[in-house]
Order: sequence, then structure tokens, then C-alpha cells
Amino acid sequence: MISSPLYLSFASVFSLMGLSLVVLAVLTDNWIEVQVNRREILNSFKREPELSLRLQNAFGHNLIYYSRNFGLFNLCFPDTVPQDIGSFSKVGSICIWNNDFMIPESKKEHFSTNEIYRHYAAKATIVGYLIGIVFVVLSFIMGLIGCWNRSKKFIMGTGILLILAALSMSVAMLLWHYVAYSERYTLDVEPYYKSWEPVLKLTSRHNYGWSYFASWIGIGSIVLASAFFFLGYRAVKKEEENALTAKHGAYMMPNYYDKGAGAIVPYNYNTYAGYGNYPYYNQYNTAGYYGYMTYGR
Repeated sequence: MISSPLYLSFASVFSLMGLSLVVLAVLTDNWIEVQVNRREILNSFKREPELSLRLQNAFGHNLIYYSRNFGLFNLCFPDTVPQDIGSFSKVGSICIWNNDFMIPESKKEHFSTNEIYRHYAAKATIVGYLIGIVFVVLSFIMGLIGCWNRSKKFIMGTGILLILAALSMSVAMLLWHYVAYSERYTLDVEPYYKSWEPVLKLTSRHNYGWSYFASWIGIGSIVLASAFFFLGYRAVKKEEENALTAKHGAYMMPNYYDKGAGAIVPYNYNTYAGYGNYPYYNQYNTAGYYGYMTYGR
């Protein structure tokens, strides 16, 4: 059987890796990558002058006509950047803040039901990730105490906290998928996909970015860490039971008088039997017993 230190070491490695990947995914902006072939759109403008007149202004200023990467908090532009959008530089990329979390109430009043659901699902995604990260941090504290003291309760509690963290983050991912699905297939208002011009739909391509995959790998690592903590709990419990058995076994004396083991009998008197005949002891020669049925001698 694998020892408890090895299980707990694996659990520590996977929990640290999982937290790092999830935090990296939350803070980066490559969840969805939208690539727009602007050159092909320009060629369409040359072939159709009416289309050029209708979309020329949007082509130069509207964000949906530019290649962009979506994050939970920011929207970044890897290539061409629209004019006058109030952008800032973030790790070499030009980005703007995602305004979905600061929508004024006056604008919300005109939202449809699907837009309201999408808005609150986007907020709940952030809350789910924050709760999961808090659970992981608490599990680190509890796990450190449990590993230092070899406490089964703390080790079990650490595994439970990690399961709760993974569950919270998984719910956040499901909410994020709901938001992405709504933007692509449900909402028919700008700037969402169903409201796009046909030429833009034909020249755009959507892909999941590396931040999305980093998040799922991080959640999977946290689940593995939880499993290793449960295995560590089982190993610690087994090792303590074995240590207790070995400690008590040193003070146990064999019971030679147990009927199951066979009683001790004198040498040469039915040695291999459980209970032999009584030993014979010599007596002095005495006169025979005078009494019953002796008068006819």
C-alpha cells in the first residue's frame, strides 16, 4: 500500500497547480477568440458599393468588425484596434473593460428576459470563481495543519473543502457556457452574433482560447487533489491502526492454558492428548479391604 506522505504530497502538488491555473484563467483574456477577416470584408465592399456605403462607418468604429479576445473582465484586440474606445495596455495587448458588470438601471429597464438572465449569469460566474478560490485557500490552511499533526479530521476536512471549491468553479463554468450560448444563439440585439450582418458572419471565426482550457484543467487538478487527500486520510487511518496493533502485540503473552491450544500435562502421560489420565502414584502394601463379599474366602 502507498504511504500517506506520498498521497499527501500528490494532493499538495495538484491543489497548488489547480489554484494557479484557475487564477491564471480568471485574470487572462483568452476565453473566446473571435477572428475577423477584415480584408475579405473590404473585398466585399468593392464588389458591392451599396454594402460599402451602409457599413463603412461601422467597419471603422464598431468593435464587432475587429478581431478580439474575450476575458471575464476585459476585451482585448490582438491586431487592429478601433479608434477612440478608451483602451489601455495590458501585458502587451490593447484592452478595454467589460461593461457588462456596470450597466445602469435605466438601460436594464429595456432589457429582454434573455438579456436579464445573461447579465446575472455573467455576474454569478465571477462570484462562483471567487467562492471556489476562497475554499481552496481555506483548504491550504487546514491541509497544512492536518499534514503537520497527521490529523485525520483535518485531512478529511481539506478534501471536503477542495470538493466544494471544484463544485463552485464547475457551476461558474456552466454559467459561463450559458452566457456564451446566449450571446451566440439566443440574443438578437447588437453586439451579439444573431444581429450581425451576413458578410460579418461569413468572415468571422469563433474559437475557445487557452484561458478556457486552463480553467478546466485547473478544476480537474483540484478534483484530483481532493481525491488524494481522501486516499491520504485512509492511509493515515490504516497506519495508525497498524501502529496500535504492533504496540499492543508486544505486551501480549501466549495463553498456554487455553483449551484450544491444548493443556500442559506431565511428561510421558498422554502428552499429545488434551486431557490425559491422572498419574499413578505408588502406595504401601496394605491388607485388602475387609468388608463386603469377603466372608467366603
